[in-house]
Amino acid sequence: MTLCLSSLGVFCGYIILAQNQFGTKERSIDKSVALEVETINTPIPNKKIKDIETSKLSPSKTKKEIENTANISWKSIIIKPGDSLALIFSKLGLSAKSLHEIMLIGKKTSILKKLSPGKKINFHIIDNELIALNYEINLVKILEVSKYDNKYIAKEIDIKLDSTVKNANGVIKESLFLSGEKAGLSDNLIMQLVAIFGWDIDFALDIREGDSFAVLYEEQYKEGVMVAEGPIIAAEFINRGKIIKAVRYLDSTGQNNYYNSNGEAMKKAFLRTPIDFFSRISSKFSLKRKHPVLNKIRAHKGVDYAAPIGTPIKATGDGVVNYVGKNGGYGNTIKLKHGGAYTTLYAHLQRFAKNMRRGEKVKQGQIIGYVGTTGLSTGPHLHYEFQIHGVHRNPLTVQLPKVRVIDRKNIAEFKKTIAPILAELDLIKGKNVLSAKYTKTITKEIKLDDG
Repeated sequence: MTLCLSSLGVFCGYIILAQNQFGTKERSIDKSVALEVETINTPIPNKKIKDIETSKLSPSKTKKEIENTANISWKSIIIKPGDSLALIFSKLGLSAKSLHEIMLIGKKTSILKKLSPGKKINFHIIDNELIALNYEINLVKILEVSKYDNKYIAKEIDIKLDSTVKNANGVIKESLFLSGEKAGLSDNLIMQLVAIFGWDIDFALDIREGDSFAVLYEEQYKEGVMVAEGPIIAAEFINRGKIIKAVRYLDSTGQNNYYNSNGEAMKKAFLRTPIDFFSRISSKFSLKRKHPVLNKIRAHKGVDYAAPIGTPIKATGDGVVNYVGKNGGYGNTIKLKHGGAYTTLYAHLQRFAKNMRRGEKVKQGQIIGYVGTTGLSTGPHLHYEFQIHGVHRNPLTVQLPKVRVIDRKNIAEFKKTIAPILAELDLIKGKNVLSAKYTKTITKEIKLDDG
């Protein structure tokens, strides 16, 4: 594996341990330091010498001598139970001032407050001064902290992974989850599938035996070991005979989003339902319904979703909290405003999610509360209402706002790009094979997988 160095040897890859051609393994710094340390010494390129504070070097050394003797020292610490960054800094002789400056960076360095035993944290030190450190956040990201112009900055670096395109297809018999697992999909990929088609299909009410799906997705590998799965590249769902296809596409905003073959975004302004899975609809929208508690005829201006107590409830659209609290027979209630025209209401909640207060902004799909049975309720359920300009509409049938589309000037390029992907999707519906031709269109690093 190759080490690459930026200014002052900032590390941008993994430290290679003992027997590496760039350095040797060192078990300890001195007898008083009970840390397992590995050191890599690499000559600094001549053009980088000027970045070192030469005032700290012996005045008798010439520039040529400095160029021949200067080294970078990287120390790799294996974190042990009970270790903290402050403790490690102290044992390495690094200043508390540097530690304080790093922690003041904010959110990116907050992960350093609690180090994970067994992981490594790597330090680049010159003359007892910390020049850089890096820490593996997870299997796919590294936190890098570097000093530039006497100031520490932090950034997250994606670890380069190998990708393999895989596929799955199936016919629904008992449930989507069981059929998905039988086809080889993990729970995570099944939930991705639900998220992609959730604006068009009510996965609690609309799914029928005989519906089918086909999926192209990626698996990410690090040194031959799978470390992540997804994203889904393309998928097809046939629901009650209606064919819906979705393709992941990098659009003009620089974001990867899912679109149908006409260039319309799969993501709508509102989710069709605020709960992913529930047992049944216990009461539908009706202007004349006999109230189960009051025993009187009154309009039921929403839909009741029966679900276990504590089931998460999601905001169906981006919005602002307009009301949160107890609301008579509705019990614990949240009202959200979505722009000037739309309002949604969520009632009988057991409790609210953290930070739910009037004026708080929420995102579509964000958990805002949990199913309960507060107020006038005969059992645990969510009462959900949808209003347009103050008029109640049936949440199950209301026509939702129009979706974002690919710009007309880009639609030809869009269709050209997705054509081979959709062709591959058609190919796998009847067999579990991925063609080499399509694999090459994804990325040069993606490998053919016949499984």
